[in-house]
Amino acid sequence: MQIVIVVLNATATFLASIAMGMSTIIIPVTLQHYNVTVTMIGVIMAIQTFVSLLAGFYFPASVRFFGMRRGLVLTTVLRVPPLLVLAFTSNIYIWIVAIFINGAGYFAFLMLLQTWISGINFKSNKGLMVSIYSTAISVGLAIGPIVLAFSDDISPMILPFFKSVITHVGLAVQSTPYEAKNQFNFILSGLFSLAALVPVLIGLSFVPDFKFDGKAHIWKTITHAKGPMFAIAMGGVSFFGVCTFITLYGIKNNLPLNESALLLTCFMMGSVLLETPLTWISDFIDRRYVIVIASFLSMVCAVYLPIAIYVTYQAYILLFLWGGVIGAVYSTSLALIGDKYTGQELIAANAGYSVMEAAGGVAGTLLIGFAMDLLGSDGLPYVIMLSSILYFSFALTRYKVV
Repeated sequence: MQIVIVVLNATATFLASIAMGMSTIIIPVTLQHYNVTVTMIGVIMAIQTFVSLLAGFYFPASVRFFGMRRGLVLTTVLRVPPLLVLAFTSNIYIWIVAIFINGAGYFAFLMLLQTWISGINFKSNKGLMVSIYSTAISVGLAIGPIVLAFSDDISPMILPFFKSVITHVGLAVQSTPYEAKNQFNFILSGLFSLAALVPVLIGLSFVPDFKFDGKAHIWKTITHAKGPMFAIAMGGVSFFGVCTFITLYGIKNNLPLNESALLLTCFMMGSVLLETPLTWISDFIDRRYVIVIASFLSMVCAVYLPIAIYVTYQAYILLFLWGGVIGAVYSTSLALIGDKYTGQELIAANAGYSVMEAAGGVAGTLLIGFAMDLLGSDGLPYVIMLSSILYFSFALTRYKVV
């Protein structure tokens, strides 16, 4: 039965992450089309990450009020409608609100799925089982750009019909081919997000009903598990930074849009193929060693990105390896937290995990956007290098890993 639960959990995670992977490409590219500065794009994309920070703080209270099962269903209401709104407006203020709400729904949904999977008492290979959840995120985010590429291929056949439908219902009386294609892509993203509800409904009876009485505290779990929590903050800088800016980084280094989008796909595919075996290693050796080594390798990847970007296949290989080591940081940290906490403390610890991830993501996205405006495209690897150096140095010299 545990295998069935893992499959349902991973399927829901996968479908929701496809929608997010599509949005990760559509949103910054569309904003650039609207002549929004890179700094402002960074601020807008950081909003989505910032809301995950808020979601982390309010997650225990939300679980206490709504429960795990109702929460998984209700987050769909937050995820899907904003994508439809983004499809039919260019108003930057409406975009900010819609991205905020969509981010709240997506990250709350993932936190609930994460708590569900990490709360299962696996008899063995917990690192491997937990990595399936994280790998599902990576697979979905990697498939998102591929779905967009496929959408571009079939759009000449679909767009005439699509434009007639949306015009008939009064949503887009006048739209350019570019706007029509964007509308189609946003709606397709919304459909994938909606589909994530199906496996949740199938497995709803298997979702645990954790009782949370408010005695466990987020900050206490963070300070008692500094190793995995600080690693997640570092991973958030790399993961959200790469996901948000690697396409623009490729464009600024004279790669065409399709090749630039494939940089993100390679990063995600590295997570897909390398995250599980690297995390599985942590079932046989100290998980702390795996986290520290993966952090160091992330720093090495950031160092070589400005060199590799000039030879496309080298950049693809580098991003593939980078995705693998960052994925290992995520999954191994989550497994370490699952080893340490149970019950309501696990709810608080998962909230802390999300808070630290979001804190790193917000800081990284804002700093990278500013650095790319100030220093050029290499502001991306410079900020990620700094975060990796800080964590790696701190892990070796300043504190007990757990």
